[in-house]
Amino acid sequence: MIVEEFYHGWVIQVTQQPDGYIFQCWMSEKRTSVTDTQSYPTIDRAFRAGQLRADLESVRLSLRNFIRGKLKLLQLYPDEQNALENSVAQYIDTATHQLS
Repeated sequence: MIVEEFYHGWVIQVTQQPDGYIFQCWMSEKRTSVTDTQSYPTIDRAFRAGQLRADLESVRLSLRNFIRGKLKLLQLYPDEQNALENSVAQYIDTATHQLS
């Protein structure tokens, strides 16, 4: 069983597995998917986890675009920009694992 839901520009797909439900989500125009590789006991919990991941990935993309765009005015060195982007990515990854 596969169920898809549209959520804030993301497609969240929940698939039933023998041990529960898993999700994958991707932005409509991109086919690169993200998941947390966990299994959830209900379809609703899998969708909520997918929504959270989509929200966190949206934050990651927005902050990355902000860093690469508006923060150029601050004339960051490339290593400073990379460190800032990596810090944001690490926070999102940590938050994803703690909240799932």
